[in-house]
Amino acid sequence: MFLPKDERKDLKMPSVKNNKVTKTVKKTVLKDPEKNIAPIVEEPAVVEEKEISGYLVPILFKREPIDKDIHVADLIYNRWSNSMKLQCFRPNYEADLDTIVAGDISMFTPAGEMTIVSKSEAPVSWVQNLTNSREFSGNPFIAFEAQALYEI
Repeated sequence: MFLPKDERKDLKMPSVKNNKVTKTVKKTVLKDPEKNIAPIVEEPAVVEEKEISGYLVPILFKREPIDKDIHVADLIYNRWSNSMKLQCFRPNYEADLDTIVAGDISMFTPAGEMTIVSKSEAPVSWVQNLTNSREFSGNPFIAFEAQALYEI
């Protein structure tokens, strides 16, 4: 649509050239600089305790006096599903480890008594006491201490 020049002045069309919006912010500064500093409030540190979801126990084949010990498997215990998984890295030791892990463990107390820890009744203490057990005392396998897992 064509409009004469004098009629175009009366129409107020939005300008397409400048779409910027400017804002002005007033900043008030006190004359005394010490009053401008916000007071420091110390909040107590919140420590989130992570819940243990499982354990990992590395198992090695003992060869130490002559050669280095061989890492043969990892025993992974999942606390939520109450399941144990034996992850073998050396298939020639897997059958021996399966028979040892399938049963209960026996260990000596500081008083010299032998106690048996059941895998089905107390699986967490069973996993944590593998290092002290007779089954993993270096004849031929060694179990390291159980490492806590926070995510599985």
